[in-house]
Amino acid sequence: MVFGAEQLGTCDKDTGPHFICGVTAMTFRHVLHKLKSVAIIAGAAVFLLAMTAQAQVSYSVTPASISFGPKNPVGIASSGKSITVLNTGTQSFTISSFSLSPSEFQLVDGWAPITLPPGGKEVYQIRFVPDLAQKFSGQLTINISGVSNPVVVPITGTAYITGAIAQVSPTTLTFGPQPLGSTSAPQTVTVTNMGTSNLEVTAATVLPPFSLSGYNGLVTLGPGQSTSVQVTYFATQAGTYNGTLVFSHDVVNSSGAALTATAVAPSGLAVTTFPVLPLATHASAYYAELTSAGGVGTTYWTLAAGTSLPQGLTLSNTGIISGTLESTVANGNYPFSVMVTDSASNVAYATLSFTVNAQTGAKCSAITSDVAGTTSPLIDLPDLGTGTYLGSEGGLYPGGSNIRPAGHDSDGVKFADSIYPLDSNGKRDPNGKYVLLSIGMSASHTLFVGLQNFVFADPTVDKTHLVLVNGAQDNATAGDFAQGNAPVWADIIDYFLPQSNVTPSQVVAAWVSDVSYPSGTFPQDMSTLQSNLEEIAQNLHRKFRNLKLAYFTGRMYGGYSNNPRNPESPEPYAYESNFAVKWSIQDQLDGLASLNYNPANGPVKAPWMDWSSYVWANGLLPREDGFVWTCQDYTSDGIHPSLPPLPGRDKGANILLNFFKTDDTTAPWFLAH
Repeated sequence: MVFGAEQLGTCDKDTGPHFICGVTAMTFRHVLHKLKSVAIIAGAAVFLLAMTAQAQVSYSVTPASISFGPKNPVGIASSGKSITVLNTGTQSFTISSFSLSPSEFQLVDGWAPITLPPGGKEVYQIRFVPDLAQKFSGQLTINISGVSNPVVVPITGTAYITGAIAQVSPTTLTFGPQPLGSTSAPQTVTVTNMGTSNLEVTAATVLPPFSLSGYNGLVTLGPGQSTSVQVTYFATQAGTYNGTLVFSHDVVNSSGAALTATAVAPSGLAVTTFPVLPLATHASAYYAELTSAGGVGTTYWTLAAGTSLPQGLTLSNTGIISGTLESTVANGNYPFSVMVTDSASNVAYATLSFTVNAQTGAKCSAITSDVAGTTSPLIDLPDLGTGTYLGSEGGLYPGGSNIRPAGHDSDGVKFADSIYPLDSNGKRDPNGKYVLLSIGMSASHTLFVGLQNFVFADPTVDKTHLVLVNGAQDNATAGDFAQGNAPVWADIIDYFLPQSNVTPSQVVAAWVSDVSYPSGTFPQDMSTLQSNLEEIAQNLHRKFRNLKLAYFTGRMYGGYSNNPRNPESPEPYAYESNFAVKWSIQDQLDGLASLNYNPANGPVKAPWMDWSSYVWANGLLPREDGFVWTCQDYTSDGIHPSLPPLPGRDKGANILLNFFKTDDTTAPWFLAH
């Protein structure tokens, strides 16, 4: 029976309008009182005992049905909708299996078998990806052990064919060489609706060191209409930078342009801090380091005459803005001007600003993490180099190096060059596909969604053959993926791959970012995660026979977590997870037989393994490349990346995109040629 928005169940079937799953013995005593035959009474008593045991399985399923409504463009994935199974009883029970049909309704999260303790829940997230302009009716069927009849949740959705077509011009922009501390001339990018029905531009975004102007909110483009934005580049550090301008739309996938910029030394003293500082949080601690280049000797910083910082913050003469914002400081944007003077009395000025946003619910004053007995505060592995953390050397590779060993790189390039489009059986086919698969928990799932969005928008990525499949799942720990028969793998093979019209035989590369439940002290607390990561590599080899490359990433900053009892999230575990990644890769470099990828050295047991992006930074304390994580980059739990318009997801995804576009073991198959 259905009551309001939920289905209640502790029984095999409905027996009439007054029968409620979870029926009490009092109801049966009333029934027995009405029975006339002793034999019938005896039989009913047996039935009562059976039903009393059955009644221990008590659950709710909410909602009773889901609808994706009438406005879903063909070929575009809807936002997900959730169906929750909750154990409302006092005994554990097992969801033994589930099924979802038809194929236009796609699984995003949720698995079986899974045992739910009292109060436990399992959430099945579904999205609608129609392939025809019609109404679709389907269902999620959930089977619970000890309950004869399955739970059936009806699902509906209606699709239409949009006539909108987004066209961007130009699709690539190049800036520089730009002197450090200066802003480039603006370049214009135009998006035009080349179709026959309206198209909305719901957002236009870039990430530092690029800036965007000219977009002031949602724009509706009729057929043939255009809107333009201007992109500039501010040179913060010498080198080459890549970025992506992303236009988000209502009825088609994102579109955009690829951005490339280079920076060179300035002719004199210049402020190189990006003009928009990291986001601040109301009534919370704040920290920002101002930087300069081209000066002589020591620099001295002051606020320019007639300018000030919000109450609670100060600027030191070394260029550090720090303090805690007074609660009277309102949310909003705060511009100010600074002056830097070098030892030769050269002077440079800059106008900067930062935005104060509302509290998120996370621990927004935990802007850095320190560990007693170590360098304080913590230093990311690439910057730590040959230094040590509790006796363990930094750097991404042995010897404190951040450069991939030449022989290992050469092997990775050979694998990359051997990747070709494959048919569903794994045979070479110029019209085939190859898959980059993600493995990890919910935070990894979110970052990979951001990567998928960038790939849609970036014209330099091979969208003809490359398929990104998000196998990262809510609550799926490294320990789950380390088990070859765990249901997380069944979701990937039975749902996620088929939903993308690809097969296990077409998976050629994986991105892995996951965590185990740590305990104890470093380095022993990372031994389980290291073991799990190595077992994941072995499982990837067993399950995907054409998978050649596996890239690993540690955790994001965990200091903002508002749940210190959750062992996956606080510091220093998030920081230490990068050591587990390093040591797993080092085991392969050291020739561990269980991670062998070279048939010349014996049986192949794993793919070629290496780092992808290093995403950890110590909160608002910048790495050498200037990267930071603010509290606004996280959701209220302080663990998961925030979603647009906040930048968290896209900051992490942008790091991933730049890695896959530029690494010599990924560019051959990731980029269009």
